[in-house]
Amino acid sequence: MNGWLIFLGSTGILGVLIWFTSLRIRIVYKRAAENDRIDVEVSMYRRLLKYRFTVNMLQIESLSKGVKVSQKAEVGQKGQAKERKKMWITPRTIKRMQRKFVRLLRNVYDLNEIMRHTLKYVRGEMLEWRTSIGLGEASATGASVGAVWAIKSSIIAVLAHYISLTTQPRLYVLPEFHREMLDTHLVCILRFRIGHAIIAVIRIAVHYFLKGRERVWENIRFKA
Repeated sequence: MNGWLIFLGSTGILGVLIWFTSLRIRIVYKRAAENDRIDVEVSMYRRLLKYRFTVNMLQIESLSKGVKVSQKAEVGQKGQAKERKKMWITPRTIKRMQRKFVRLLRNVYDLNEIMRHTLKYVRGEMLEWRTSIGLGEASATGASVGAVWAIKSSIIAVLAHYISLTTQPRLYVLPEFHREMLDTHLVCILRFRIGHAIIAVIRIAVHYFLKGRERVWENIRFKA
């Protein structure tokens, strides 16, 4: 009896700990010299546990083979017990993901509402976006700087509508009047509790399986 009480108590404590644990997501997008690179790091417990993956667009070998994605899991601040692996994202992979997403939209009628409700609990702890642009001519470069500012402001306004920005975004647009270039560097840090993600997954799963049962029942009635 005491063993069961210890087990249930430990399970409950572990469940509460996981529920209130925050996930930290750091997204870095960098474009330099016509090369696009995306780094995403998901961590928890002050980056004690980390999972990171990188997409480098220069690693595209062909349309059929796709783009290489590097993945790495780390434990500890110094990255002990590293696990590295690489995978290819091909057009076939993208099509398969699209089919799954369309099926999810069809079976979960209020998916947009679930996602909107979940995003309310996402906090944007940092957003810095620096862009250098030049068209080789002063007037054209000046006009492009204004256009970039307008685009960035619109994107930030939409983002602030869905998530909570806890710090003021830092936006920079640097004109390069004497050369043609477009370099950008974006750093974004998001944080949310695992408990809110669990609620969203449970709601999606319930709607998905209920919809599947309704379809089976409709097929049985149609055959009858």
